[in-house]
Amino acid sequence: MTSDESGLRLVDERGMNQIQDGIAALSWFTPSLGAMMGYGVAAVGLIRGLMNQQCYVGYNSPHPKVHVSFVQPEWYLGTDKQYKIGYTPWESTVIPDTWKYYMQQQDQIWTTSKFCVDVFESFNVHDDIRLVPHGIDPEVWFINDRTLSDRFIFLHVGGTSERKGAQKVVDAFLDLFDGDNSKHLILKSNGVSEARWRRGDFYGGNIANHPQVTVVTADLSESDLVKLYHQAHCLVYPTNGEGFGFIPFQGIATGLPTIATNLTATADFAELSMPLNASWTDGIGLHLGQWAEPDLEHLHFLMQDAIDNWEDHKKKAMHSARVIHATQTWDHIAGQVIEIIGDRLYERV
Repeated sequence: MTSDESGLRLVDERGMNQIQDGIAALSWFTPSLGAMMGYGVAAVGLIRGLMNQQCYVGYNSPHPKVHVSFVQPEWYLGTDKQYKIGYTPWESTVIPDTWKYYMQQQDQIWTTSKFCVDVFESFNVHDDIRLVPHGIDPEVWFINDRTLSDRFIFLHVGGTSERKGAQKVVDAFLDLFDGDNSKHLILKSNGVSEARWRRGDFYGGNIANHPQVTVVTADLSESDLVKLYHQAHCLVYPTNGEGFGFIPFQGIATGLPTIATNLTATADFAELSMPLNASWTDGIGLHLGQWAEPDLEHLHFLMQDAIDNWEDHKKKAMHSARVIHATQTWDHIAGQVIEIIGDRLYERV
């Protein structure tokens, strides 16, 4: 067996070669397997779910009939003899120019949200596109029955990506609560946060210097990240675009009232959250076409409402968490995958 830094155990090449016919197995490729971000987290979760259901997984192995590449299309792998599945999310309405070519070399395409299905179908990337969303580990992202204390804590998790909206959260928080020490904001950032302290129309020093803001830049284990979520009373996530939206989904799974943009992939679970109004606007950088522009006035309203009607929002969030735990754990998603692939899981090359 091999083991990566997350503790995930995969069947090694020798072991995969010896797996007998009649035993479910597939090959998997994700370069960042085990990393505490995006593709790596999702890959580990789904692989664990598959192995919990006695479907063995080998890392980029040529022996199983089915190979899954969970990565951007330029990095798809698999042999000519395998049934190749490309599994990819995206955050805006236009895909990169090269993607269609690589996607059409696959036997099937998976993606993570209804939004992504619609985008891929609009570009005719494949005639067989399947929805395979993300899930949660219920033992890690367990439900927390929060209580209010002398400080109401908002949380934003989003690294240094402008797309995830840290500056929008900071601006709204200071507009509403600057000088009120009963309100606090925690920013979780992988690296130095670029969010600034606005003074009138000008942006000055780093927000980490504000007495009502705590910036967490350290790398956290998954369990320590969950503890951060459990400290908060409301997660704020005014994103421009998501292929799935792990951060707000995980927040809701803990019973945390969560403000999330109601466009792109996070619209899939809007009824479980505090949906933030948004409109379509031009994307930037690699994000071609359009993506979401959150309504900042509505963001202000929701953050204030999270405080004014917190018990009601908590009640809804606790119900939403129970829905996720009952329907969308990684074991549930693994069951969907096994059903999609069918008998090919039991074939060898």
